Amino acid sequence: MIILGLCFLGNYSLMAQNNQQLPEEEVIAYVVNPVSLTEEYLWMNVSVSADDQPSPSKVIYMELLDRNGISVVRDLADLVDGKANSYLMIPSDLPSDHYLLRVYTRISPYVSGEKGVFQSIVSIINPKKPPVILPSKEVVNSNSVKQLDEHLIEVNDNLIEVSIPLAKANDISLVINKSTPFDNLETNLNFSEMYSSVASTTNTTLVPELYGHIIKGKLLDEKIDTTEVFFLTLHGSQSHMFVDKPDSKGNLYFDTGNFSYYDYAIIQSTRTDQQVNFILATPFWEKIPEENFQLPFLQLSKEDKTFIENKILARASHQYYLAPLKIPEELLPFQYITDYSYFLDDYNRFKDMATTIREYVPMVLVRNQNRKTIFKNFNIPYNLVFKENPLLVIDGMPVLDSDAFANFNPKGIARMDIINRYFYINDQQFTGMVNLTSFKNDFGGFDLPKNALFITYSGVQKPYQYFPNNELTVNNDHFPDFRSTLTWQTNLKTDENGNLNFSFKPSKLKGKYMLRIQFMDKLNNSLKTNKYYLDID
Repeated sequence: MIILGLCFLGNYSLMAQNNQQLPEEEVIAYVVNPVSLTEEYLWMNVSVSADDQPSPSKVIYMELLDRNGISVVRDLADLVDGKANSYLMIPSDLPSDHYLLRVYTRISPYVSGEKGVFQSIVSIINPKKPPVILPSKEVVNSNSVKQLDEHLIEVNDNLIEVSIPLAKANDISLVINKSTPFDNLETNLNFSEMYSSVASTTNTTLVPELYGHIIKGKLLDEKIDTTEVFFLTLHGSQSHMFVDKPDSKGNLYFDTGNFSYYDYAIIQSTRTDQQVNFILATPFWEKIPEENFQLPFLQLSKEDKTFIENKILARASHQYYLAPLKIPEELLPFQYITDYSYFLDDYNRFKDMATTIREYVPMVLVRNQNRKTIFKNFNIPYNLVFKENPLLVIDGMPVLDSDAFANFNPKGIARMDIINRYFYINDQQFTGMVNLTSFKNDFGGFDLPKNALFITYSGVQKPYQYFPNNELTVNNDHFPDFRSTLTWQTNLKTDENGNLNFSFKPSKLKGKYMLRIQFMDKLNNSLKTNKYYLDID
């Protein structure tokens, strides 16, 4: 019996050579709070389609670029059926300014051009790092935004109900935010002018992410050995192992599949006599806008003091009382089917793994060879002993030094799993496995191999659910409800009369608000946004 690891088989180099077969994707994002403070979540609803169907891509990329074209905040999110409710966490030290938001998939900037990269201007305000004070503040014409007709609004108790004619609309999303000084900020984001020299797909290796995030590595050796096996292990709340061999150019592709949440990577090769000469390539689009593209300068005046105070109050309310809801992570089972499992607390513990295995694991032999401790697994299907060492693993990380593994004290190890047969990861064959799982997913105190490469590398962002403001049920007058975003609703539809009906609950922040409705116009299949002001007293 042959056991296959849960790795996705596929020749990504071959796939990348057929760029003309890659889908043309259109990326659309709806930014919930385009004017935000530091330490807030910048929320967005992302939709990616290909040929009027949900895109097969599984990962979306989001980043903020400053006025120098430097990516200052970036993250990845899971795409499910071409959609994602995702966010960027604004760091506390980001200076006050306007930033360029870009959203795209791994291949869309190259294959789809302008449609493949959603761009928008967002305004970030850092109360501790205010913007540069200019002599005068530019006056922006706000005549383009209409006041919402009162006859479209009905107040029932503490609920505001709205009905707006919106015929011929699909994929409707809406948000109501407190009015800001930048409600009518307009900047020309002409893709062809901003990126006049976008690289041709003919010279770019494109790898679509059809199963999950793909980590690309690059060997820096002058001579590439295409038979050398590399192990990449990803570690976070769980750990998983991936295996690949370089192509003739030294490129390696590790498809992480549905293993999404991790904080760092460890890279090793079967050549344990030398340091790994290896880098991880950034998955983000590295093209930056041309020098002639300039973001507007963020300007605030003394008249904006109340606006800033309300934003700070709203941030505190959102952080401590109406914080996003953390969605529990789905734990993935062990990657492989095991023959035997041992919970070490059920046995007397010994001071090293060699003694532990010798005493309790009859299907693994412990031997000495050339003054070195080695292990031999029984091959159950063939009723014989493997000639080669099994794959030795601790928390997903392969241990290629059997002596170090044998002398390791397993006091921090919770479980030991044994595989007594051939198994494969991609096209690499292994003669059994001895796998250790620690209590704290910290390798149980095992020292990291000296020739291994340790790299900080985050996976897709952990899932959070935006607080469902429309379901807020607290009616206590003392509850600190100072929301500046009153509601965010997606996937809405009009009724049989072509009216968009929705409701929301106001907060204690009174004054002018802006309603933004984004939708696809059925008449010309174009994305449109309607804006309305409404006063809440």
